[in-house]
Amino acid sequence: MLNFIKEKLSVWERMERTTKPIILYGMGNGADKIVDWCEEHSVKISGIFASDEFVRGQAFRGFTVQRYADILAQFGEDILIIIAFASERPEVIARFKELAARHETLAPHLPLFDEPETVSLAWLEKHEAELQKVYDNLADEPSRETFAATLNYKLSGKVEYLFDCDSSREEDLRQLFTFGENEVYMDLGAYNGDTVEEFLGLTGGKYQHIIAVEPDRRNCRKLTAMAEALGNITVHQCGVWSEAGELGFSDSGGRQSTFLAVQKKTVPVNSIDNLAQGLPVSYIKMDVEGAEVQALQGGAYLIREHQPKMFIAAYHYDVDLFRLPLQIWQLVPEYKIYLRKHPYIPAWELNFLITK
Repeated sequence: MLNFIKEKLSVWERMERTTKPIILYGMGNGADKIVDWCEEHSVKISGIFASDEFVRGQAFRGFTVQRYADILAQFGEDILIIIAFASERPEVIARFKELAARHETLAPHLPLFDEPETVSLAWLEKHEAELQKVYDNLADEPSRETFAATLNYKLSGKVEYLFDCDSSREEDLRQLFTFGENEVYMDLGAYNGDTVEEFLGLTGGKYQHIIAVEPDRRNCRKLTAMAEALGNITVHQCGVWSEAGELGFSDSGGRQSTFLAVQKKTVPVNSIDNLAQGLPVSYIKMDVEGAEVQALQGGAYLIREHQPKMFIAAYHYDVDLFRLPLQIWQLVPEYKIYLRKHPYIPAWELNFLITK
């Protein structure tokens, strides 16, 4: 077994074995999945609470949603809290930390998309060679610490692993990358322009060209308005894939609009090599909701030719932790790959920063 894996029990085994009252914090899709698992495995949930501002006498899955103070009055301090929702808001992260300091607190790793397997001891053993190779070849010690912490968290659900490896996105970008006045920036999954604004902050508003790619029609309207104000920016309303075509799409208007196997709605897709239109791209940000492997395939020529610095989401699939670095090193063996986690519970906002 990998020597940096310290945990031996999964979060689900911990929940099965505990003698403490199990208390869910939060409602929604994540809580639904956890309750479903508990019902299937005859694990008793004793109560559900929400932040005080959200408690309005509502019910969830047969439970009356309570305030935290009411939970303590009923069950006392010796409880197992299960965080059942995701957040990056600083005040919510602070609340999670307060709970973890006071009670045993777990946040089950729930896959974003359907995966045949997720992190378990069997999964770690199956992929031991690939995981070890990536771990050994990451660019610095903080990357290896983040890699190990992420896997230990995904196995155990212990939120402390995530707190311990958090870093600042802006500081990481400024420390690991160098930005000049002639950058050609390709923003893949540009959402409503927030990462275009991030790029402008990094370059002081000086750049050669921006290529912003976003498949969601509502987000793309906001990008187009931004482009009209900025200049030297091309907006493409399409998805990023290995080649040009069309794919099924969930057009949600949020960050997690995704490609679907079912053809509810279709959007055009195109490759990085095509979208670049011959420009010497120097920086790529890629957060394409699980299509990172295909996007890299469709950018093989550009990446080999120009060797841009890249900021690539690493959290959509568990296997991305090893398959994305291995794919990138196949394209450019000399690349240095850093791994950083930016504040979010669960282990979202996990990113590879790649540079020559």
